[in-house]
Amino acid sequence: MTGNKGALRQAAILDAAVEVLSTKGNAGSAMRDFAAAAGVRVGHLQHYYPTRADLIRAVLERSLQQSLQRLTEVAGPVIVDFPGGPGTLSRAESRRLITALLEEHSEVTGVCMHFEIWAIASSDPEIATAVRAFYASYAGYVGAVVRQARPSLAVEQIHAVAGTIVSLFEGAAVTRSTIGGLHAESIDAQLIQTAQWLVHDCPAPSDS
Repeated sequence: MTGNKGALRQAAILDAAVEVLSTKGNAGSAMRDFAAAAGVRVGHLQHYYPTRADLIRAVLERSLQQSLQRLTEVAGPVIVDFPGGPGTLSRAESRRLITALLEEHSEVTGVCMHFEIWAIASSDPEIATAVRAFYASYAGYVGAVVRQARPSLAVEQIHAVAGTIVSLFEGAAVTRSTIGGLHAESIDAQLIQTAQWLVHDCPAPSDS
């Protein structure tokens, strides 16, 4: 029971941290701000997350796992099975997955949260390390999907394709936001088509 209570408290703290990051931004994201939003003392917060970097790392890790869970619900075993062995990923499956991934980059709270974490990371090396770990994990999952589509690709090329897709969609999260204003069905269709080309058809360097 104690473990369950601790897990619930941690979840509540992470929920509060997301709220603070997405609404107050970098300037209002000190440990005291997170503690106040969670309704706990700073010392209690630090029992679970000793530093701001620890807290933001946990926020990012949970964000990635929640996204993967939502993608699993949409795409089924394509997500559940990886990073397993190589297989055959159909274009219909990849389109369903890519469309769901693009939708993940449309959720306003999440987009705002990531904007602010980037701002913090620009001047905090520990949080920058957490951000890099987040993108390494993200690219690793995308790479596993690419490997299912084209298992003959070299590891380096799989990494390159995965990194390009992550860069494409992360950039799209900025430009498709209400701030960027480039959100239209025609643009989304082009993004999906480009991502599918990267997954299925992008030539390896030896093919160039």
